[in-house]
Amino acid sequence: MPVDPPASSSLGRRIRARGLSVARGHRPPANAPARWPAGTAWLVVLALLAAAFGLWRALRGAAKRAWRAYASEIGAEFSPQSRLAPGRITGQVGGRPFVLETALSYEDEAPYFHTRAALPLQNPAGFILGLRHKSLLEEVQTRGEKPATDLDDPAFMRRFFLVCNSPADLPAVLTPVVRQQLSRYADVEVYARLSEIEWRRAGAQSDRRALQRLTDALCAMADAIEALPARPRTLSERLADEALIQKGV
Repeated sequence: MPVDPPASSSLGRRIRARGLSVARGHRPPANAPARWPAGTAWLVVLALLAAAFGLWRALRGAAKRAWRAYASEIGAEFSPQSRLAPGRITGQVGGRPFVLETALSYEDEAPYFHTRAALPLQNPAGFILGLRHKSLLEEVQTRGEKPATDLDDPAFMRRFFLVCNSPADLPAVLTPVVRQQLSRYADVEVYARLSEIEWRRAGAQSDRRALQRLTDALCAMADAIEALPARPRTLSERLADEALIQKGV
């Protein structure tokens, strides 16, 4: 025969029902994002690091292949330097000793890793030039400013910072062909000093055609500078002119 449950069982049911209602109240909403299992975030980080390392190795390999091909093309010597740098090229370009290498510059607050190509320069005119492509932000910030040195080429002057101790000689050095080649690259810099002229670009460059174009432009500029008439200048005046590069570019 059926037995009525004791009164305490009804109290137990109420307690259990209340506990379930409280538990339901703490359930996450249906649209809440799912939690990742423990350790998944570390796996994602490790995967990203592995991908970055693989990309770095691929870029380094591409730069080394480009440098080796360019050295073979101009009959120069290619010598690997380290695991971080693609190598070093030494030889002759345009009848001048030539070097292409990676370097660190400490002229700014942070070290600047870059590719540089340099030629020695006979510079009887004491011609000094500093040229740097502006960033997009710098183009906007300087759009309304009048450049200290003008080249009668508004598009070029809008893209570049330029300092020079002999503005009258600029058209002979920065010809339209040279300006066209330099304008191709958003990070290019050119410095003509008393005894050397060089171009720079950020990082280890892996575009063989860019190496060739910029070096050809450098040779054309070196030829033009060496053809300028000699100007009598004291050593202190020449050093002061060379300091213009750091101040203005």
